[in-house]
Amino acid sequence: MKSAVESRPADANARDLHLLLDCLALGKPDNRPPAKVRLEEALGPDLTRKLLASLSGERR
Repeated sequence: MKSAVESRPADANARDLHLLLDCLALGKPDNRPPAKVRLEEALGPDLTRKLLASLSGERR
């Protein structure tokens, strides 16, 4: 008896290709500055430091 969730190689290839296309749609690698630099430009260094500390769970 075959499992209902068993996948065929063609299905796996289609899923892999779909995932790859989704990743590429998020943006191609380019020469953008790092995210921290972009945040500092948008928010300023003080708010960026506070935001990153909060998101990382860093406690002072």
